[in-house]
Amino acid sequence: MQCQEGTELSQVLSVLPLHLQEMLCRVNEKTADALSEIRLRSGRPIVLVTPQNTYFLTKTGKTTCICSDNLPTISESEISDIVARACGFSVHSHQDELKNGFLTLPGGHRIGVCGTAVRQNGCVAGIRSPTALNIRIARRIRGAAHEVLNTCFQAGLQNILLAGPPMSGKTTVLRDLAIQISQGFSGRLYTCAVIDARYELFPASHDGALSAAFLGDVLYGYEKAEGIAQAVRTLSPDMVFCDEIGSSDDAKAILEGCRCGVHFAATAHADSPEDLERRVGIRELLADGCITTVLFLGTGANVGRIRKTVRVGERDAQNDRAFADSGNMRMDGRILFGSGAQTSA
Repeated sequence: MQCQEGTELSQVLSVLPLHLQEMLCRVNEKTADALSEIRLRSGRPIVLVTPQNTYFLTKTGKTTCICSDNLPTISESEISDIVARACGFSVHSHQDELKNGFLTLPGGHRIGVCGTAVRQNGCVAGIRSPTALNIRIARRIRGAAHEVLNTCFQAGLQNILLAGPPMSGKTTVLRDLAIQISQGFSGRLYTCAVIDARYELFPASHDGALSAAFLGDVLYGYEKAEGIAQAVRTLSPDMVFCDEIGSSDDAKAILEGCRCGVHFAATAHADSPEDLERRVGIRELLADGCITTVLFLGTGANVGRIRKTVRVGERDAQNDRAFADSGNMRMDGRILFGSGAQTSA
């Protein structure tokens, strides 16, 4: 594994215990380059996740698919130390993040935290006694959005939704999409804004290269609805990018932005049109006709690739019959998905 200072992985390794850093630095280069998650559970073997497979880490830095008593583990106190380092040894000041179950490292790497909820006035106010961590490694993959750009943006800006299950590359594709559109894809420069609620789309990295690639405005720490309203009101964007939408507040903010002539690209957790139908906010966007195209991304060997393209159909009775006759799917009695082109990986 590449452990040089300033690399993506060095930002993750810096918060880990020394013995774990040494084991991870001995992982073979092919696995290291594909590594997407490091899962740490108190008293359990250390798990490495790539898009193709899941492995256990051995004491010598090799990987195995066989669980045994000889595999190294990590203690609960070491997990607490990792959280403390990730918080700059000021856990209390990061409770707003922790109550949502995550911490963000420099470089946009996200640590999912599992522990005991601290409740105040009936609501989760933080997490104590962490017992498990899921470290997701953020990478910029140049050209990750080429397929999306060629599918949807040849004729200008569109309103799109990138959908898929966890680990389908939604954030990576959205990041590259924002970069390429801000840099003048198709020969025109557009004013772009990103709502980066979790500091992971364009974080301030050691050399600033990731943020510098995006030639637009980034609103950090805003909830999606608040950030969208702020961007539309003050930044006059042609296009706004936001990760993981789903609430009615998100939908209302996007709808209001669309009515002001702003275009949107967003992501959502959903593996099928049926999943989208169950998300109230997304259903509102589709029913209004604001989102015109939904792109379902693949996983595993096809991570980040378009698995299915679905066009949002018309909402009148004539189109209802036409789509029903062609065997396409009705979303909610009003909105229809048109035929989706299957795209091979």
